[in-house]
Amino acid sequence: MEIKQKKVIRSLFVVKEKIFLTPHYIRIVFGISARQAEQLRKVSIGGNNKIFVPAAGAVIDPMDEQVWDTGVFTAKRTYTTRYIDFDSQTMWVDFAAHGDNGPASAWALRAVPGDVLGIGMKESSKPLVPAAVEYLLAGDITALPVIGAILEQLPPYVKVNAVIEVPGQADEMELYTRAHCHITWLHNPHPQNGSTLAQTVKSMPLPQGNRYVFMAAEYNTVRQLRQYLKEEQGWNTSEFSATAYWQSGATEDQSSASRQAERS
Repeated sequence: MEIKQKKVIRSLFVVKEKIFLTPHYIRIVFGISARQAEQLRKVSIGGNNKIFVPAAGAVIDPMDEQVWDTGVFTAKRTYTTRYIDFDSQTMWVDFAAHGDNGPASAWALRAVPGDVLGIGMKESSKPLVPAAVEYLLAGDITALPVIGAILEQLPPYVKVNAVIEVPGQADEMELYTRAHCHITWLHNPHPQNGSTLAQTVKSMPLPQGNRYVFMAAEYNTVRQLRQYLKEEQGWNTSEFSATAYWQSGATEDQSSASRQAERS
């Protein structure tokens, strides 16, 4: 049987606007050309993308597709395609602003209109979460883009509990959803020193019946929650997903290796 490969879209996108939605949460609005709009028609909002971060001070011609082979992009990171607005010809990518500790955050903090970012995406029709009646969504600020996208896509008849950890009260956001949703906000100004997210989730009633749990946060938090659901609560792995987006005290490469080993 022939396996159909997902189409990969890779292009250069120009910053149109930068918005601090909260003190630690930046939305970068990119313009999209007519050609890019056609390429993006089958890209899933809320799905993963790969951003290619240029060296500080690099000047990139957005029409120069040969730039991919010049070495100007010095880092590659996984982010979320937060929204695509074909009417206004824009695409959003949201960034957790945590200073210059990472190349993506540093780029977003200094980005100005006219700057160029390389972004790669895959066509996908897969939903962000399986169909269920009750959901629990848990994550830190790095998971806020995908949690926001999930909430927007859920139907009105489902019940959702969400637990989201952000640096402080000023980082709480109004999230749109048609579902019956209750959000618990946790405040943690120093997430690299530990988190109460796992402890909070363990203290809450879990979804029942036709259920699903989505979790994304720091490596150790996710590991605790995965162990809690699978080993302590006896959940089937088809009933939840647990993804580590970063690891405290580790470089991106070290974190990636640890997360790969954990998934194995």
